[in-house]
Amino acid sequence: MRRWGWIAAAAAGLGVLAWAGRASARSSWPGGVGIIDRREHARLKEEAADHSRSRPAKAAYALVLHQTGFSRGSDPTRYDGVTAHYVILPDGGVVWLHDHTTRLPAAGGLNEGSVSVEVVGNFPSRARSTDPAHFWNPDRHGMDQLSAEQVAGGRALVTELRRQGWLTHVLAHRQGGPNRQNDPGPDIWREIGAWAVREYGLEWGGDDFAVNGGEPIPSHWWESPTSGAVA
Repeated sequence: MRRWGWIAAAAAGLGVLAWAGRASARSSWPGGVGIIDRREHARLKEEAADHSRSRPAKAAYALVLHQTGFSRGSDPTRYDGVTAHYVILPDGGVVWLHDHTTRLPAAGGLNEGSVSVEVVGNFPSRARSTDPAHFWNPDRHGMDQLSAEQVAGGRALVTELRRQGWLTHVLAHRQGGPNRQNDPGPDIWREIGAWAVREYGLEWGGDDFAVNGGEPIPSHWWESPTSGAVA
């Protein structure tokens, strides 16, 4: 897998961007997509902190997509403890938690070169399904559908990271370790991951790619749903 250096200043992470919001204040990208800078408030659980470390900015080359498996709504303060670089809220706001120079234990065997993005929700294992059998513990975690706002936020994030010049791959958490079969799930992959492959020519490792006991991306994740598509 290729690794490209950042065009942006390495030590500043994303500091070269015009994302000045602090605490829970939102600034906007063109098109009105919100970015919420929570880096000053982000916290890691002890185990995650023990397995996090600094890394050179040039180490990052891939975006790894996840789903949280739960939703606490669109209040950004309720996601400060999520082990990810970014969180995409139900309303499409993008929460910025950690700089790219932090290696997080978020994506199994993909950790070393990845930036992790968690999309908030408990999403189905079949595209746009409303069948409880296709959700993880729906009685406890609910049954969410990917929103058009989340798609817009995810695509805007991909576009910005691609613009910086270092992003060459988009991957799924399931490719990086065991027991992640529906992470991020078909809807997130189709609308953000597969879109990035088509739009920017990003690589995804190939049909058989998986590491650390993970599993390749299923063919049905690339397919459009029969109804209810968000984009």
